[in-house]
Amino acid sequence: MDKNLLEHSLALVDLPDDGLTVRFYEILFDRHPEVRPMFARGIRQQAGMLRTAVIAVVDHVDDAEWLQSTLGTLGRRHAELGVTEPMYGAVAECMIAAMSEIGGPRWTTEMTAAWSEALTAVASLMLAAYPTADDASGAA
Repeated sequence: MDKNLLEHSLALVDLPDDGLTVRFYEILFDRHPEVRPMFARGIRQQAGMLRTAVIAVVDHVDDAEWLQSTLGTLGRRHAELGVTEPMYGAVAECMIAAMSEIGGPRWTTEMTAAWSEALTAVASLMLAAYPTADDASGAA
C-alpha cells in the first residue's frame, strides 16, 4: 500500500469536527438504511471513533503486526455486533464516496485505488478474526 498517497489523500479530506466520517455515515445510511439500527449511539461519537481508527490504520499501514492485532480485535468486536461480510463492502464504497465528494476535483483515481486497496485489506484482517463454526462448537 502507498502510505504517502494514503496520508496525502486523508489530509485532503479530513475535515474539522469529524466532518469526513460524519459525511460517511450520512452516505452509508442513505445508501444502506438497513444498517442504521446497528448504531444506537450518537453518530458524532461514532464518527469520532471511526476517524481515530482511520488515522491509526494509516499511521501503521507499514506495521503488519499492529494491523493484524488491532484489526483482529476490532473484527471480533464487529462480529459480536452482527456486522456481516457484505457490510464491509458497503463501508468501503461509502467511505470512498465521502472522500471523493469532499476532495472534489483534487481527488484522483489513484487516491480511489489506494483507498480501495487499503479498505479491502482492513476488511480482510477484520474478517479473518471472525469466529468460525469450529470456534462456536469448541473444536480445536
